[in-house]
Amino acid sequence: MTRSRLILFLLLLISSRAISAEVDIDKAREMLKDYGLANCIANQFKGESEIKSDIGLAIGAYSAMGKGQHLIIQNEDTLEVTHDPYMETEKFMLDAYTNSSSVSKHSDKKMVFYACLEIYNSEELNTFIKSQDQYLPK
Repeated sequence: MTRSRLILFLLLLISSRAISAEVDIDKAREMLKDYGLANCIANQFKGESEIKSDIGLAIGAYSAMGKGQHLIIQNEDTLEVTHDPYMETEKFMLDAYTNSSSVSKHSDKKMVFYACLEIYNSEELNTFIKSQDQYLPK
């Protein structure tokens, strides 16, 4: 191993240990839940708007490319994604939203914010989010 590769290896080892030592499980769970809430709301509106654009920025901030702490798992040989906690959270929220019944007595349309917030505060989402802990850096 060349000197530069050895230095790179040691830096990666040290930084990965520093990252894993810094994982705050409660904060990581909160970020994943917030990612789910933002997606739940944004995915219900097809047209572009300032608020949808703003929520889109929040989704990016909560994701793995932002401040999200969950790891996306890939096959080392094919680089195929084998588990993505963010996509799984988005799927969970969409399924829960589809199965929710939050219609206003003043309209026959589903109340998006109300339904998404109900899901966000549900014990089912908390249980799901905890199931993603295995994808946090150790």
